[in-house]
Amino acid sequence: MLGEYDSIACFSIGRRSTATQVQQVYNKLQKYDVIICGIHTIRIPESLALRQLAAKKELVYAFFTLPYACKEYKKSIEKAKAVVLAYEGTPLAQEYAAQVIFGGIAAKRGNFRFQFRGLYYAGTGIFTEKTRLGYHQPEEVGANPDRLDVIESIVKEGLDEKAYPGCQVLVAKDGMIIYNKSFGYFDYESRQPVTEASVYDLASASKAAGTLLAVMKAYDEKKFTLNNKISDFIPELKESNKKDLSIKELLYHQSGVTPTINFYLDAIDKDSYKGSLYSSAKNATHPVRFDAKTYVRNDFKYLPDIVSDTRKPGFTTEVARNFYVSDSFKDTILQDIKKSRLGTRGRYVYSCVNFIMLKMMVENLMRSPMDQLLRDDFYSGLGAWHTTYNPLKRMDTLQIVPTEQDGFVRRQLLRGYVHDEAAAFQGGVSGNAGLFSNANDLAKVLQLMLNQGTYGGERYLSLETSRLFTQSKSPTCRRGLGFDKPVIGNPKASPCGALAPASVYGHTGFTGTCFWVDPDNQLIYIFLSNRVNPSRANNKLGSLDIRTRIQDAIYKAIDRKSQKDS
Repeated sequence: MLGEYDSIACFSIGRRSTATQVQQVYNKLQKYDVIICGIHTIRIPESLALRQLAAKKELVYAFFTLPYACKEYKKSIEKAKAVVLAYEGTPLAQEYAAQVIFGGIAAKRGNFRFQFRGLYYAGTGIFTEKTRLGYHQPEEVGANPDRLDVIESIVKEGLDEKAYPGCQVLVAKDGMIIYNKSFGYFDYESRQPVTEASVYDLASASKAAGTLLAVMKAYDEKKFTLNNKISDFIPELKESNKKDLSIKELLYHQSGVTPTINFYLDAIDKDSYKGSLYSSAKNATHPVRFDAKTYVRNDFKYLPDIVSDTRKPGFTTEVARNFYVSDSFKDTILQDIKKSRLGTRGRYVYSCVNFIMLKMMVENLMRSPMDQLLRDDFYSGLGAWHTTYNPLKRMDTLQIVPTEQDGFVRRQLLRGYVHDEAAAFQGGVSGNAGLFSNANDLAKVLQLMLNQGTYGGERYLSLETSRLFTQSKSPTCRRGLGFDKPVIGNPKASPCGALAPASVYGHTGFTGTCFWVDPDNQLIYIFLSNRVNPSRANNKLGSLDIRTRIQDAIYKAIDRKSQKDS
């Protein structure tokens, strides 16, 4: 349970542990700032090592024994940061002790009925507040568990129809996670089951869970206004058709900017093939399926002054395994954006390029790479250590769910490398995609938004900024400031379930992901899958309405405020 809140390393000392083994554990603990020590038996006496740890580190005790054991640890308790008395070592006692320590549940003032001279008096104890997500039963928030079971039947329908090989579904209400389950496998070979720790490519959900947080941080620090022009912060755009575009237009996707740009075309040697890269039909020249309507050739070559199969000076931007582009390619990307066509301003056209520019703006304003800014200012403090760009730098490959078997651009199975090509050619960190996470970690980020800028007793964003970005809506289309929103009264045109109220905000992702935050009902819904495995041509997730049907099932399971109420 501690691991649900942060990255935890576990060590143990038993009754039969030798002095040497105790010292080895003590030595390993020296690199940690906080030590949480569970006492499960009174037969292990307080050691000198524990006293030294209490004097040097933040030591938190959790006693899963009768309170009398405390007096045996008097010297280290006197220096400890906190002491939790759980009284018994049952699984529930351990789970709730972990939640109390991290603020997942509040601690009522302890009624300590005993007096230990020089340590505690009868009645000793403190109140603590709930500051983080807790893990609870549906009944505790008034949800009907039988109706929540409908989620599993919808998920299994998708599995049976091969809409995706596996997925995670999470529901949190009133700051309590009441449903967090994993289904299926990493791929259709069914060798590795999905678990709560499995990490997915969020695709375009990265826009709202990543880039938008950085934008909000910069706005909070008064680095820009919504009416500022993007060219104020990306000077290269001043001599382009994008010079007058406002930040607000980019966030609402009403800038007229082209939906996407295939940056990889600049890296291809056009003399290495004849004819077209693409075809509407499969043939000998175009044997690889790209999407539902397109086939591609894969016999072209890349320009050697742009692409390298090894990392070397000048080629440190990693696109995929054994695939690097020149570090100067970022200038090519900016020039492509500068030269790209501009459509009708004020009309809603969803564009990844909008958010690529917003990422560039944030990095120029904050003088920091966006992934580092997000990790330092948000994810680390939230305990969302699975939430990261370029996850292979932070975790084992086997923890990461594979996406597509890319037979076109990267010619390999993508696992731990971002699926989106535009993000890949930026080294995996882009405004439009690149973020990886699991449902449990993503819930922490979303609870921060639902709490209007606070989590874990800390304020990350001001109340004013949080309200502005989560409550604003374009007057002419469904979009919010960076978030997607429901289409009220027209479920077929809406990305949400029919029962979602107008206040809901969130985002979907191309790889088969979505999240929705509902402030009216204090509700979070997350669905993560890799529907693009092995091919993006599979769109059964959309045709079966899996994500929206699950969302409606959640609303039917809770006492809710619905669209009708709104």
